Amino acid sequence: MVSSVRLRAWLLAGFAIAAAAALLLLPPIQQDPGYHSFADHRTLWNIPNFWNVISNVPFFLVAILGVPAMRSTVAFLHAWERIAYGILLAGVGAVAFGSAYYHAWPGDATLVWDRLPMTTVFMALLASTIGERVAMPAGRLLLFPLLVLGIASVLYWKISGDLRPYVFVQFYPVVALPFMFLLFPPRYTGAAWLWGMIGLYGLAKVFELLDARIGTVIGTGGHPWKHLAGAAAMFCYVRAIRQRRALKQ
Repeated sequence: MVSSVRLRAWLLAGFAIAAAAALLLLPPIQQDPGYHSFADHRTLWNIPNFWNVISNVPFFLVAILGVPAMRSTVAFLHAWERIAYGILLAGVGAVAFGSAYYHAWPGDATLVWDRLPMTTVFMALLASTIGERVAMPAGRLLLFPLLVLGIASVLYWKISGDLRPYVFVQFYPVVALPFMFLLFPPRYTGAAWLWGMIGLYGLAKVFELLDARIGTVIGTGGHPWKHLAGAAAMFCYVRAIRQRRALKQ
């Protein structure tokens, strides 16, 4: 059993190394100028791109809803998990402001403030899941290096214009989290909420890709719905933390 878990852990690490190496072999990835063109440009109540801006409010609400779990005596087996959860909540709350700022004045300069808190959320979630599913010491040791990697990927893009590190930071967790949920046993209850989080994040990406098409149907475009689905995904995670209890190993 131990060797089987170790093999799966090495597969997870091997995939990370292979994905990073594959990206390094690609030429630099530049930001598409059309990225900043969203379906809905309407100004309402003197707020430009109103629906893309205001739809970030749920992220702040989710962060607030998650705070009471910080005091839980049963939701965290180790102190570092509580720290990681607090960092994640801070990132989710910051997404509300950073993304709203970006969507009010879309451009590369403001996009930095959208991406920095998002990478914080991704990396805190990844480290927490590694700790819960793979090995607690690994999650604890990786927490701050992963946070630094996430922040550095955004700063590197800002300085060099190359998105490759950011692409890795954003999309590796999308693959790694379901892999860990499927192949490693949980240490806590509440796994159904985590699958809800994965499903809603996938739905958010669909809304993002269909922004223009949805805009032709209902006017607001798909991007505000992306924000709502993303906030709902984070709510699922917060709900899982608030309700979870340690399982007997």
